[in-house]
Parts: sequence; C-alpha cells; structure tokens
Amino acid sequence: MSFPLLSIEDLNVTFKTSKGPVMVNEGISLEIREGEILGLIGETGCGKTTLGKAILRLLSGNAKIEGKIVYRGTDLLSLPEKEMRLFRGKEIGIMFQNPSACLNPVLSTGRQIAEIYRYHESMGKKEAEKKAGEMLELVGISSLRGDDYPHQFSGGMLQRVMVAIGLALRPGLLIADEPTKGLDTDTKLQIAELIAGLVRRENASMILITHDLELAGRLADRIAVMYAGEIVETGMAAEVISNPKHPYTFDLLHSLPGKGFRTVSGQTPGPLSPPSGCRYNPRCDLRLKACSQVHPALLGFCDEHFTRCFLYEKGRRKETVAQPTLNVHPAPGYVEEEGAWNC
Repeated sequence: MSFPLLSIEDLNVTFKTSKGPVMVNEGISLEIREGEILGLIGETGCGKTTLGKAILRLLSGNAKIEGKIVYRGTDLLSLPEKEMRLFRGKEIGIMFQNPSACLNPVLSTGRQIAEIYRYHESMGKKEAEKKAGEMLELVGISSLRGDDYPHQFSGGMLQRVMVAIGLALRPGLLIADEPTKGLDTDTKLQIAELIAGLVRRENASMILITHDLELAGRLADRIAVMYAGEIVETGMAAEVISNPKHPYTFDLLHSLPGKGFRTVSGQTPGPLSPPSGCRYNPRCDLRLKACSQVHPALLGFCDEHFTRCFLYEKGRRKETVAQPTLNVHPAPGYVEEEGAWNC
C-alpha cells in the first residue's frame, strides 16, 4: 500500500481581474502517492496548468490560493518564500510546456542545466558542467551538445532538455505540464515514455498534465479528470478508460479518432460565468432536472473510483433524463431503468 507524497485539500485559486475575482480552481482535493504517476486530464482552459503552478507557488501576484498543499508533512502554502525556493527543483521539479519560451536563448543548454547544480548543490563550475553533461546523456543527447543553444535543437530534443532540467536534482515529484505538446506522434510517445521510465527508475512520482487521455491511459497509474476548474472523476487509469462514470469523461474518450472522433456540442464555460449546478450540464446528453440546479459533490463510487455526477445516485428514474441533443448511447455502466450507475 503506497502512501500520499502530496495531498491537496480543498484548494481554491482565485485571480483578481478588472471584472472581479475569477476562481480558476475550485475545491480541488487530490493525493499523489509515492512512486505513482497521476494523469491530470482536461481540455485547454480547464485549470490544469494553474493547479500545477499553484503546487509550487509559481502563480502571479494577483492570485489568491486557499486550502492546503502538503508535501511529505509540510504545508507548502505556509512556508516563507525563502524556504519555498528550496522545495522547487530539489523536492518538486516542473517541466513547463513550450520549452522554446522557457529556455534562455542566449545561454547554452549545458550551462542552463549546470546552473541548477551551482544554485542548489553549491557545486563548482567544472563539476556542475560535468553533471549537466551526464543529464544530457541520460535523456539521449550527447554531452558534446551542451555548448549548443536552444535554437540549434529540434522540438523533440528541446523537450529532452526540459526533462533533464526537471529531473536534474532527482526530485521526489515531477510536474510535467503538456510535455508532448506540438510533437508528432512518434516523438510524442518517445518523450512520454522517456519521462515515465526515468521517473519510475528513480521511484519518484509524477503529475502528468495533458489533454491527451490516450497518452495518460498508457502511462498513468491513476487519472483525475478536470472540467471547468474542478475534478469531475478520479480512479485507476484502466478503470476510468474502460468504464468512465462521468459523461464528460465518456465524451472526451469518444472524441478520440479510435473511439469515433465525435465532437461534443457547446463550448467549455469560462471561469467568469460558470453554469449553475453541474458545470457540464449545458453540454450533457444525459442531464437530469437537478443538474442545472444543484452542484454535485465528488462521491466515491466503488473502490477508488469517484465521480461528480447525479447519475451515480440511486433512485433516479429514466424519465428525468433530458432528451439527448446528439444521437449517442449512454456511457457504460448507466442503467436506464434506475437512472443510476453500476460498478
């Protein structure tokens, strides 16, 4: 039985804007266990990246973070900034999306990796450069290319450099934010499997932030699905992929080419004006009368499977289900006679 490495408890992230406060993450509660890869899935704009940055307190000054983020017994939100800097990189590493924008164009890649060792490990210049070369070799890049600049690398090679930076200090937790974005299929799989393989070799943990449900299902142990700033489903990866409980997860799966490539009606709501009740109800083909009136809680379904959906509750009659707006079948596990889910 693995134990939590990181616990996120009732996390709310609100930004001050000219139009008033905007809550981008609401009521987020998650656990990441020792040696586990957690896939954090959702469409662009759902709040995944904000959550990743909130863990390391890397959000802008107009952000307000409430709740608890506990890493190995320490609440990161209670630490002064000086102590928090010691956690970044050494205890919790992060890989940002778009390495071209993250890497310094006027410094060689080797030097950028070496600076990590000089700052955190107080290494001398030569020793740090040697460690940087070893990290490049580890991710499949010749150490001789340590003198090359970011513009001299392809997109896939830049991602490898970001892997080297994220894992340089052997952190206990790596946050990988869309690490395969913009890459072709073959390169995407190579990079994703490289990251997952190195994380597992170090017996570390990872939060894999991605919109690619197929990729998460291939690499992750558990999956958490986000929609409009909140978690709508969590469970073991194989179970979520094979037997999704939330209609959004089901629709997301069936938007994949191998599952029908079906589009979902409507638009993802913005954080300024989320719909009342269930946030997915305006787009859901299985919505009940209560869905537009009451906000559902995230409740345990069976074993480690949780969902935020009224279809889970027993006693709902099929006549309460609205007429589908698309010609689709209900998600697996939904029993029309009872209006409820079965394990």
